[in-house]
Amino acid sequence: MKFQRRQLVAAMAGLMLVLSAGAASAMGGPSGAAVGMPAQGHIGEVIVNPYKIAPLTAIVRTGGYVVKNASVRVVPKKGGREIAYKVSDRQIRTHAGIPIAGLYADYLNTVEVSYTRVSADGKSEDFTDRLQFYAPPVFSISNGMPGQQRMFNVEVNKVDPGFEDRLYLVNSQLIPMAPQGARFVWNNPAGGALEWTINSQIGIIDTAGDVRWYLLNDLINDQSDPWTSGLMMGFQQTKDGALTWGFGQRWVKYDLMGREIFNRKLPPTYADFSHAYDNAENGHSFLRVSMADYRRGDDKRVHTVRDVIIEVDPDGGVVDDFRLYDILDPYRDTLIKALDQGAVCLNIDPAKAGQTLSYEESRDFIIFSYEFAEAQVLKAGYRLAALLNRLFR
Repeated sequence: MKFQRRQLVAAMAGLMLVLSAGAASAMGGPSGAAVGMPAQGHIGEVIVNPYKIAPLTAIVRTGGYVVKNASVRVVPKKGGREIAYKVSDRQIRTHAGIPIAGLYADYLNTVEVSYTRVSADGKSEDFTDRLQFYAPPVFSISNGMPGQQRMFNVEVNKVDPGFEDRLYLVNSQLIPMAPQGARFVWNNPAGGALEWTINSQIGIIDTAGDVRWYLLNDLINDQSDPWTSGLMMGFQQTKDGALTWGFGQRWVKYDLMGREIFNRKLPPTYADFSHAYDNAENGHSFLRVSMADYRRGDDKRVHTVRDVIIEVDPDGGVVDDFRLYDILDPYRDTLIKALDQGAVCLNIDPAKAGQTLSYEESRDFIIFSYEFAEAQVLKAGYRLAALLNRLFR
């Protein structure tokens, strides 16, 4: 059967009209002066994992109202731990709704939110809504090996009285690491620690052993990309409640909802963040890094290995750096024992396990320490004159 061109064009045009009408009908078309999302309570819809990297969080949108004086209660499982808190109006404005954190994974959560709703005519009303919604299971990348389990399988043996409401941030490693990483090394010049790209597993656990928050970090921590790979370390909660930490070539700040405050690449003079990110009271921060291009006395140029501390201001500018290979005697016996690959896990201040530097606000100095099973502790309370004029500025 033969079709004339004009008939074929007309038939195709008619088909497109039918398909367009069907698509518009299915989608509902433009919403107009309304929002078509269903709401359970007296304000707006619930968005779970609103910033994509914290799956056990949610936001109850304002529904177009002014919402203030909010509080949240995540109803505990049987035998579980209650999480309840007040929400500032600032946080409601920032997130376009009431932020919820501390949900249970793979569970139909029940959450109570109380708030004051203000209408356009100025009428204020107080509500308490009881909402139910599902949060997904905890996800962990696979390392392709038989011994791996779901991260944070916790068995609680004892909880002392008065500690029942505690939450614990756990920063662990996937061992062995997933084979997507460790596929590259530094060049021009060589050296450094770029290939140490162990996978991170970050979560918050309550005293019943339940995961109440975890970081879906693969979205910002791609181990196949040299600029976003690296083990996440140095977690610290700041005065505003947000979290700071570093990994590989980056230092970052996110709030508990997963909202990015900043995600910065290290200044090009430096590389390979490691272990320590310490925030000072004047808004500056201290990061343990390495030199990206260091010319040695024999005129060779190398990436060094995690032997520099930099002080950065809130805008990311480098105020100063403290080069440990100049400050500490490299020929001291204790240091010689430390300066092998074990030095990646040096601590600064033995009393603060897991840290590699500690700023002592009350005493105005930085404490470094090297700790190893076969080496004595080197603890140097090193007063840095250049630091003193800035710490309380």
